[in-house]
Amino acid sequence: MYELKTGEEIEEVPLDVMFAAYCRMDPLSNSLGLKLLPLSQSDKWLASAKILDMRKVTTTDTGLCFFKFRRRAITFEEYLTYLEDLAQTKGLNIDDMKFAMRRCGKPVHPQDIKNKKN
Repeated sequence: MYELKTGEEIEEVPLDVMFAAYCRMDPLSNSLGLKLLPLSQSDKWLASAKILDMRKVTTTDTGLCFFKFRRRAITFEEYLTYLEDLAQTKGLNIDDMKFAMRRCGKPVHPQDIKNKKN
């Protein structure tokens, strides 16, 4: 599920750096200068890492685990707890999940694209 193709070189980015990058993609958290991740951005990250595949892991699964926090968005420490819960609930290896999430590539913020064009 998390294997690289032969000869594929992908940078491994620390999980907290990836978390911050996905937090930045959330307009509300970004505008307030907060590092809080909402479910929508978490799902995008998990899909990018090929964990959220709509077969073994669905958006219903991720939502059920996320809404246990009863908040719109969660901190990095809470997110690690969320990942543990999701892994346990779905019978996934947490280390494999984190590995895939570190190697799936950081999201590109629209502002970065705009600045690059100028």
